[in-house]
Amino acid sequence: MKIGRVAIVAHLGKPAISETKKQLVSWLDDRSIEVTDESPDLVLSLGGDGTMLRAAQVAHACDAPLLGVNLGRLGYLAEIDAGEMFVALDKIVSGNYQIEERMVLRCEDSNGGNQCIGLNEVLVERSTRQRLVRLIVSIGGERLAAFNADGVIVATPTGSTAYALSAGGPIVSPRAQCLVLVPVSAHMIFSRPFVLAPDDIVEIQVDEDSNEAVFACDAAAGRRLAPGARIVVRRHFRPLMMVRMSGPGFLERLRSKLGLPE
Repeated sequence: MKIGRVAIVAHLGKPAISETKKQLVSWLDDRSIEVTDESPDLVLSLGGDGTMLRAAQVAHACDAPLLGVNLGRLGYLAEIDAGEMFVALDKIVSGNYQIEERMVLRCEDSNGGNQCIGLNEVLVERSTRQRLVRLIVSIGGERLAAFNADGVIVATPTGSTAYALSAGGPIVSPRAQCLVLVPVSAHMIFSRPFVLAPDDIVEIQVDEDSNEAVFACDAAAGRRLAPGARIVVRRHFRPLMMVRMSGPGFLERLRSKLGLPE
């Protein structure tokens, strides 16, 4: 793939990242590579995992591969660290890289509106700290359970190591094809996570007698769900393309980033 146009998504609240972006733009300009948000051949993320999630939205919308450069703290989603950026870009320009497809979720309300996508997860949660929310969950049209809880997460394999893991969900290889359903602090005896088929359709309804809820994709701004309202979550028909270099694989990254004992 020829790289002639690059989009940059950066966390510009930090001076060091702003300086890195200037150096990057200069490097690209020297090679006659245009920096633009219109039909890019490659999307670069400069920052931490939050920036990476925003960049994933951009990359998926224009169906371009995404390379994450870690300039944050954990940087679990990023492929390379800042000091490796220009070496990696040289390899990409010369075609020396691989593409790994990652599952993406599509979420919409029951009327087909308020659509959003998530690389990590879709979260439905209570709208206030003082009261729980009662969420009725159905899988493929069949009722599963009603959860009195802080919320419910539907995660991708990529997102299994994010909020879903903190809520007690399993660690899933990002190359797997499945959905992970995790109740968050459910006030009931049975509140185990579920691993679902990739083509399962998850419907989450706020109980008519419950308090209102909010839902969000990848920690974006929440959208209100009134009692009785429903959302539908399913696998997006088009995956996200992530650039992979010859760096650490899934298990090595898991050990180092999450501090697993050797």
